[in-house]
Amino acid sequence: MAERYNTRKSSRPNGRGQLSSIDLLPEEADEAIAWANAQLRERSMPQQEILRQFNAQLADLGAAPITRSAFSRHSVRLAIELRKMEASRQLMDLVLSRMEPGESSDSTIAATELLKYRIMEQVMAEDKPDPKLLLNATLALQRLSATNAREAAVQRRDKLDQQEEAARAAEQAKREQADAEAAEKVDRIAKEAGLSADHIASIRKGVLGLAG
Repeated sequence: MAERYNTRKSSRPNGRGQLSSIDLLPEEADEAIAWANAQLRERSMPQQEILRQFNAQLADLGAAPITRSAFSRHSVRLAIELRKMEASRQLMDLVLSRMEPGESSDSTIAATELLKYRIMEQVMAEDKPDPKLLLNATLALQRLSATNAREAAVQRRDKLDQQEEAARAAEQAKREQADAEAAEKVDRIAKEAGLSADHIASIRKGVLGLAG
């Protein structure tokens, strides 16, 4: 049984296409891997004990044990991925906080999901990301949000005539201030995720439309 399991390869990705000993475990080990990953995320159990129990589960499947060094590399990689995923979530929250208020539509929801995917894709990328992909998704969501906001404003336009110009000027000033604050926040989030300066500049341009 062990020979059958150990010669079967998994399609789990690792870095630039290399497969680790954990990636090469059979599909039958997915539940054990998920358990180990959950324990690593919770940090409530020593890594050595997680590895011991993980290898015990693998032994029950007839699979070879994972070495301490391989498991340590896996835990580091998992920590990096989790940090980048958290950065992706924070960046998405930042973008959404800068959207115009208005009713959500099916198109807005679809654009939001596309932007979530693009942000995750760009943050998780090993190489320098393409800001155009992220910028196009961001602009699409901004246009839909602005359209929804205008439609909502039309319905309550009674007392806005005399205040429009002042409101536009105030909104412009507010937008410029928000851009500056958002740029600083993007830099902080990306740096905390361990991204390079080029990576940060590309994501900043994609999310905010601003140069590095």
